[in-house]
Amino acid sequence: MKRHHPALFAVATSLALWAASPATAATLNVGLSEDTDTLDPDQGRTFGGRQMFAALCDKLFDLDETAGIVGQLVTDWTVSDDGLTITLKLRPDVMFHDGTPFNAEAVKFNIERSLTLEESARKGDIRAIESVDAVDELTAQLNLSEPFAPLLAQLADRAGMMVSPTAVAAVDTNTFANAPVCAGPFKFKERVVQDHVTVEAFADYWDKDNIHFDEIIYRPMSDATVRLNNLLSGQLDIIEGVSTSDLDRLKDEPKISLADITGLGHVHIQFNVAGKNEVVANEKIRQAIDAAIDRNIVNQVVYGGNFVAGNQPVAPTSPFYAKSHPVVAGDAEKAKALVAESGIDSPSFTMIVNNEPAFVRAGQVIQSMLADVGIEVTLQTVDGPTALSIMQSDQFEAALSTWSGRADPDANAYTYLGCEGGQNFGKYCNDKTEAALSQAAKVSDVAERNALYTEAADQWMVDLPVIYVYHHKRFFGLDPNLDGFTPIPDGIMRVKGMTSAE
Repeated sequence: MKRHHPALFAVATSLALWAASPATAATLNVGLSEDTDTLDPDQGRTFGGRQMFAALCDKLFDLDETAGIVGQLVTDWTVSDDGLTITLKLRPDVMFHDGTPFNAEAVKFNIERSLTLEESARKGDIRAIESVDAVDELTAQLNLSEPFAPLLAQLADRAGMMVSPTAVAAVDTNTFANAPVCAGPFKFKERVVQDHVTVEAFADYWDKDNIHFDEIIYRPMSDATVRLNNLLSGQLDIIEGVSTSDLDRLKDEPKISLADITGLGHVHIQFNVAGKNEVVANEKIRQAIDAAIDRNIVNQVVYGGNFVAGNQPVAPTSPFYAKSHPVVAGDAEKAKALVAESGIDSPSFTMIVNNEPAFVRAGQVIQSMLADVGIEVTLQTVDGPTALSIMQSDQFEAALSTWSGRADPDANAYTYLGCEGGQNFGKYCNDKTEAALSQAAKVSDVAERNALYTEAADQWMVDLPVIYVYHHKRFFGLDPNLDGFTPIPDGIMRVKGMTSAE
């Protein structure tokens, strides 16, 4: 057996105010760009939900500030030489919010639930796990059907979040999804959809000495200006998604501190290639859309050049980027020729766009670029959870959406391009793409994995079920009295260690 502490790779690092009293040290008020869809880690798909889960649900593993894998509920782990067995040593004296002890049986229950729950969105994340053994009270063994390099990175996110087996057994799935019971530093108190989620400190948390707030109130505010104004007025203590258009004027603003980190995710257009709309199902039209979009112009016009133009699931700086397929400028003439080759007259489709203003502007810029080559796009602006609902229905044609990213490239690529990908709402499935991505997940050598991702790109960049446009840089705004915040490349705000001087 070999001790395995992998760091998979390092990542470079008005409007009306909400009416409330200014925050005290006992309450941390957090402004989010979107609400959560659900509070069940197995069912969750939104970035807003992941922000809330950071306080509610501890995980087997976590990420450090370089996107390296570190233990959270796991204190140590070993991987067998053949890569088929991973043995986890668990943290002692950990309790779920309902008093149920956290142990190896709880790990077994959670992994099996992620793999078998009908509503689970985690099945693809941990697809290589064949079974779980509770070796003893604090030792769990994961048995894999094949080597799976991304597994620990997946267990550092929702797939690794532990919920109480007792609480799950006591209620139906929908009830649990609205009042989860986990093992994090805060426990669920209440939720008002599209208004707030409140969590309160858990007195028996295993690391309670590093928790310095009595409660956290998460407030979804899709408009970056609203979030910023609430921060400046003292109604919020920390916000994510500071608009790039506000960065220059905030540099000397005494009422706010800024923090940033280069993210792991991507913004993309996903098409329902298996759906009823013949336009988005047409390969030539998708190739025309790809040719028409000038990614550098989108980045410059909407984000002042602060983001990273990209055309693949990972950024051009990643060791897993297929360099044989670089980002190129838009080519309107090529796009027009491809539209003509498609055989479709006056192509049109509807594209879902998250209602966050900067995101809508990105959609409008793309809409204009496509109009210039004869493709009409109707933008349907909705909130994040509604977008997900539409994308899971037969009404879905195309969506400009975001993936917050994971430390391992598999979760950024297979999730959308794999036949069983958890976010593959367009039902794309190509044998060549599937084989290359699946093999890439089995090896750990960077050069070998890169060659396989390039092989996959050779196919999917012809098929183009997903068109990648750019990669985020994440900007946070903080009250100057708030200390101890460390930005992490996944963009999730960890509350542990954060304090207020007020």
